Amino acid sequence: MSIKSMFRKVLRDERGTFSVEAVLMFPMLVWAFMAMYVFFEGLRESNINLKASYTVADVLSRETEEINMAYLNNMNKIYSWLARTSENTEMRVSVVIWNETTQTHELYWSRGVGGKEDLREEWVKTNVTPHVPIMADRASAIVVETWVDYTPIMEIPIMPIGLQETEIYNIVVTAPRFTDQLKFEGMGDGTGSAHDDDVADDVDAI
Repeated sequence: MSIKSMFRKVLRDERGTFSVEAVLMFPMLVWAFMAMYVFFEGLRESNINLKASYTVADVLSRETEEINMAYLNNMNKIYSWLARTSENTEMRVSVVIWNETTQTHELYWSRGVGGKEDLREEWVKTNVTPHVPIMADRASAIVVETWVDYTPIMEIPIMPIGLQETEIYNIVVTAPRFTDQLKFEGMGDGTGSAHDDDVADDVDAI
């Protein structure tokens, strides 16, 4: 048998190709499985935080009495427990009112929890209005925003996009169920400096 015939026979021989393909493909299959697991875990974490935000908003929508900072701090703890996270959680609760004349949402009050600053009037148009549905004139809406840090359970080499540490943000808008407006202690209720009854605060009042 000539050398040329031997080379032709070797080139046409397909025995062992399965083993070679398995060696080449196995690392890629492992990588794909790990990537899908990490992405699924990230989506699951995002979904859990969204449901926790909806739960907090639902509780606030059922309140008929004034709330205060102690109440909101405890709501942030509940949110952290519902989200099942050990990371720092932040929350901001705001109440906006629709002004039919100016066709704008007006900020009535806002309080940040966990280090988050209060919502500013100039942020309402860009941060809140796109998420609020059509409302009747002078109707109010409760806006609950939540933030939590998320760290992937593992790092996937070669493809870091979307797998790095990030912050999960959710915004939920709901209407009060049993009252016209969710009120905050000292904000427009006559008990603090922010009231519109044209009566000066009495510092000596009990």
